[in-house]
Amino acid sequence: MLKKLLSLLGMLALAAPALAVESIHPGGFPTPVGPTAVEISWLYNIIFVIIAVISVFVAVPILYILWKYRRDKVSKPATFSHSLVLELIWTIVPALICVVIAVLSYRAMIMIRTMPEDAMNVEVVAYQFGWDFYYPDVSQGDKHVSAPEPKGDDPDVSLPGAPRQTKTLVVPVGKPIVLHVTAQDVIHAFFVPHLGTKIDAIPGRINYAWFTATEPGDWLGQCAELCGQAHGEMFFRVKAVPQAEFDAYLAEQVKAAGIDPTAGTSPTIVTGAEGISGTVVMADPSASMVQKVAGSVSTTASPSPTVQ
Repeated sequence: MLKKLLSLLGMLALAAPALAVESIHPGGFPTPVGPTAVEISWLYNIIFVIIAVISVFVAVPILYILWKYRRDKVSKPATFSHSLVLELIWTIVPALICVVIAVLSYRAMIMIRTMPEDAMNVEVVAYQFGWDFYYPDVSQGDKHVSAPEPKGDDPDVSLPGAPRQTKTLVVPVGKPIVLHVTAQDVIHAFFVPHLGTKIDAIPGRINYAWFTATEPGDWLGQCAELCGQAHGEMFFRVKAVPQAEFDAYLAEQVKAAGIDPTAGTSPTIVTGAEGISGTVVMADPSASMVQKVAGSVSTTASPSPTVQ
């Protein structure tokens, strides 16, 4: 009796940390917003169901066998050696499951890494310990249209006695956004869970990702790559607003940058970017901050995209 009680207490002790985590966070993905987030969430749910079914088929027989053939109920050891049928089943079935997961994952990867047509470009420059966001489609030469500095503390990330500010990337609802991402110093990662977007920011290299915010909202993002002492404070926000509101916002930033909105630019196609499909159209490559930042870092790592 005492052994059974100790065993039960041991099981409860092992389960306590998991119960504590469950009370802090519900688990799983946040509500997906946009096609990339929906695709990732769908793939996660499919794999979760597969794993849950496998866990049941493995755990239930193990528990049954441990109980039925415990030592005090067996007079002599079993004499069987193998079962060809069982061995074929637990070889072929897992292989088929792996193939299914691989096909679904590849399908999702192709969708996420194929840049959409008619997208708006946003340049993301990460540094210790903050973010800069630029709108190259309306920038000209050395006049860069960028997200303004925050004006107040962000209550979602501020702590008592330690106020924090977060820069906000404003985008229009329903418009595909192609991110051109790089870093000034060390490796960072642009991560917005609700939008299903996570991409490394690497010095000397430009990485690409995309998302579409299908509804208005304000979502918290953060650096997802350990990058130094203040890594945990490297937050930002992505805010999706109706097109008319975004147009007014962008016009204000264009004016603040001292740019003549009537001056035209020559569209340029960016091709050869590693890891993506399709093309990325930029209005004025001479106004690209990520090209300048990535080009200023000496590196022999992956090549920068070719501009033609």
